[in-house]
Amino acid sequence: MAYSSLSIKELITDISDNKYYLPAIQRKFVWREEKICKLFNSIMRDYPIGTFLFWDLPKEKADLYTFYEFLQNYHERDSKNQLVRKNFTREVRGVLDGQQRISSMYIALQGVYCTKKKYAKWADDESYPERQFYMNLLGEENEYEFRFLTESKANASDEKYFYLVRKALLQPKDVDSDDILDQLINDNPEKAELIENNRKLARKNINRLLKTLNDDRLVSYFRIVDKDLDDILDIFVRVNSGGTVLSKSDLLFSTLVAHWEDGRDQVEKLIDDMNGEDGVFDFGTDFLMRTCLFLVDAPMTFKVQTFDRRNIEKIKNNWTQTRKALIQTTKLLRSYGFNKKRLSSNYAATPLAYYLFKGGAVNDASKAELRKLVVQSQLKRIYSGQADTVLSSLRDGLRKEDDDNALGYSLQNTNFNFNTYKTTRLPSGKKLSVDAEDIEQFLEQKKGAFTFLMLSILYPHLRIDQISFHQDHMHPHSKFKTDVLEPFGLSPDEISQWRDLRDQLPNLQLLEGQENTQKQATALIKWVAENEVDETHYRQRNFIALNQSLDFAEFQSFFEARKSLLRKELHKLFEVPQVAEASQEEEMA
Repeated sequence: MAYSSLSIKELITDISDNKYYLPAIQRKFVWREEKICKLFNSIMRDYPIGTFLFWDLPKEKADLYTFYEFLQNYHERDSKNQLVRKNFTREVRGVLDGQQRISSMYIALQGVYCTKKKYAKWADDESYPERQFYMNLLGEENEYEFRFLTESKANASDEKYFYLVRKALLQPKDVDSDDILDQLINDNPEKAELIENNRKLARKNINRLLKTLNDDRLVSYFRIVDKDLDDILDIFVRVNSGGTVLSKSDLLFSTLVAHWEDGRDQVEKLIDDMNGEDGVFDFGTDFLMRTCLFLVDAPMTFKVQTFDRRNIEKIKNNWTQTRKALIQTTKLLRSYGFNKKRLSSNYAATPLAYYLFKGGAVNDASKAELRKLVVQSQLKRIYSGQADTVLSSLRDGLRKEDDDNALGYSLQNTNFNFNTYKTTRLPSGKKLSVDAEDIEQFLEQKKGAFTFLMLSILYPHLRIDQISFHQDHMHPHSKFKTDVLEPFGLSPDEISQWRDLRDQLPNLQLLEGQENTQKQATALIKWVAENEVDETHYRQRNFIALNQSLDFAEFQSFFEARKSLLRKELHKLFEVPQVAEASQEEEMA
């Protein structure tokens, strides 16, 4: 069938009249405002914007499938496409390719775009001002300026005139652009002089905009007529398999929701609930798709073929249990003090969810053991690279075949014991257990998510799930400037070495946020003297020998001595035998 075309104005009008919908296989709208503005800039310059692929169905057949309405008002926090109810009264046209471009046009020309103001609170509704789509009518030729602005911002400029683009859709094709400009002057007398002084340029730009919106050759499309969903899904995957339009997880998510009417709503709601209103976590569809396969004992190969009808039915039939297990998992992670910054891989949550999904016991002992699994899987970075094979091995270590179980497997042990589980064989030589070489690498890690995790292990008494703690340089960062170090008689190489050691674990501690703010650049020796009532207790809990100087001039000695004590503690915590050292270090009292 040959290609057809229509104008942007006709397309937008038809979407508003509910003639176009999004099949459930489509992902969410993801374009940022910069990309939307660039799209319109390209359109105004006559640059190609690609063709579109539509799926036409008679109303009787459309009722068999799931469709969503186009998003009109974008909200960074709360945007969701509305599910279309059944009983279509006319033929339905679904958009298979071009959803992001068409959604961008529809939001720009009919809706609002709301994003969070810088530094504003995520949960505060006032943080998201409504902005509409404007064009600067006084922009130079081929320098078309489009922006999403509030009405007050649009009127604030003394050198630009921002025209609300949607008004152009209301104009007849044969309208005189001077009539439009006269009306703008009447509506905005304070801008009259600006428009009159630049009338020629404004007329040229408004004419270009009107011509572009009414060009019936601009939106070029190909129609697929009366195909079944499986055929459409195959076409959709082929169209989007190049890797630049949709990610692999998006394609697989499309496969899932294509066979599950309210699948998208269920998945999106679960992700929102897991991440929390405070956005403490950052779980997404990639994590959830793999974890669903993991929980229902399906193959872990992340391919379209894996999401066949049989496995999708397993996911649907076990959704209530899946949801319960994952919500419980996020509650456990919160209680451990984790958040999106401290969780280096979301897949650290997947084995926990399986244990809970399969009915594992939840008590103080099992919680402590499960925390070890989360911690050591991240310390050993077992999820780096190909996660599928690692997840498969982890699941094998948790389960056993069980003919009485609907999914064919049950837990090997309903009371989780990490010491037993850490011997699970993983691919590519990876392992959960920690050895002496690992500990040496841990001690050389520099300030970041990894060192926070290490400090949370070394300071188990701190309530990091309830109180905000910061990683603090014991000897302050600011002390390592060249002009401070040179008086100590250090060579350039020694200065470089001190700076390298500055950010490593032996110079880091956990302090409550307010306490860390107060400490700032205060020298360690002074801060301890002024803030610690019991210096002996401070040294004991922070792995500092009783006779170790806290003077900054003795930094090298302080670093090596504390590193030795941390090493001993880590060997103890990870149950790793330690070879006796040649010299005897000072022990903590």
